[in-house]
Amino acid sequence: MNRHHSLGTQLRRFQCTRVLNGIRGLSLVALLFAPGLARVHADAVDDLLSVEVQKRHLPGISVAVVRDGQVIKTAACGFADLELGVPATPKTVFQIQSITKTFTSAAILLLADEGKLSLDDPISKHLDGTPGSWTNITIRHLLNHTSGIKDFINEPTASLRLDVTEEEVLRAVADRPLNFQPGERWAYSNTNYHLLAMIIRKHTGKRIFIPLGMTNTRPVSLTDIIPNRASGYFWTGAGYRKGDFIAESILSYGGGGILSTAPDMALWAQAMMSAKLLKAEAIAQAWTPARLNSGETAGYGLGWGIGRVEGHREVNHSGGHATGFTSFLGIYPEDHLAVVVLLNRGAANPSRIARRVAAIYVPELALRPEKAVEDKEPETAALLKDCIAKSADLRLEEGRFTPEMWKVVDSQKGQIQAEVKALGALQSLDLLSRAENNGFKTSRYRAAFANGTLIISLTLDREGRISGMKSDEED
Repeated sequence: MNRHHSLGTQLRRFQCTRVLNGIRGLSLVALLFAPGLARVHADAVDDLLSVEVQKRHLPGISVAVVRDGQVIKTAACGFADLELGVPATPKTVFQIQSITKTFTSAAILLLADEGKLSLDDPISKHLDGTPGSWTNITIRHLLNHTSGIKDFINEPTASLRLDVTEEEVLRAVADRPLNFQPGERWAYSNTNYHLLAMIIRKHTGKRIFIPLGMTNTRPVSLTDIIPNRASGYFWTGAGYRKGDFIAESILSYGGGGILSTAPDMALWAQAMMSAKLLKAEAIAQAWTPARLNSGETAGYGLGWGIGRVEGHREVNHSGGHATGFTSFLGIYPEDHLAVVVLLNRGAANPSRIARRVAAIYVPELALRPEKAVEDKEPETAALLKDCIAKSADLRLEEGRFTPEMWKVVDSQKGQIQAEVKALGALQSLDLLSRAENNGFKTSRYRAAFANGTLIISLTLDREGRISGMKSDEED
């Protein structure tokens, strides 16, 4: 057994079970007269976290659950810092990454309510230095990712290791053509929320955290001393490595720059579910799918992802970055339920964990295995198989990808190689679903490897080039 794997497993198992081990040695009489100890007996959520930490190679995890307007559960397992052996607790501070967008959206909606701006204002009304090609882009287009503006993080215009000013980011993307005309398509772009943050600052900003009692929530800083801050990691298949360095000015932007705890994020979920901060009308807007010029809708509103889980409505946002953190906030409005999951491991799947937690309280939310469907376009599966094989020895071909996607892949090829090698030989590839949106076709596959199974989503553009790819672990 690999030494790093053995050590990591021992550390996680100790942290998740040490309280229970202490209880086992007590008599029934002692337990009856020690209610404080009895309460620490693991419930279903604790049991789930213990399994997930070990099975998914998670350094640490923190979870909070809101039900019927109350925070009914907080729990943590594993380690906030592997090097120092610091346990994760509900007080552990994580990077929440793109869940930050829900706060930026709220600040814009508050400014709109005060009459300081309209969601249908052209952004040129509030920002200096916008090019002519942005004339028809509105604040709403930024909020729902239909602007067409290139993503300064995933379509890099500069090194993410160097600090830049907000104005420099604006100038860098302003000089590049739009990916599509405003409202024509939906495409996630972090630049949208960078620009929204600039608009918020121009109008003096809004205070959200303090009124809600979110005392452990704040912008990212690489130099401040922040108690209980977690370190970020990646699992390589052979052991852990630390997350990548990203410059503070890029880390702390309006689309991903917040640090928080699971209990604080539960307060945010409470506020959204009860209209404590935003008016009900504004929340309804935020939780309504964007409508494209064609009349089609996207699965995203104003700073929130929108969908259904086993027929139940879910509004959510996830986060993840090269710094070694992933996060998920899922709200189930009709079930009066919300779940927060914060992890200090990159390339993990906190949404799946959140949905398992949700199913403990609402069993109908339990995820069910997807069945394979007939693949009428086997050439797409062949393309994916070829990419998997070639990524193991760094032979991926640039021409198979869009220029923007190739920049992302090329910058992460070492990590991709390590993960593919750790999975072992590909044994089967089954199509689960295929959908088309404005000429972009997304196919989802179950890929069974010798050492695990992934759900892989592959998106091709109109020319058949790979424009998006993502993978999640399957049980």
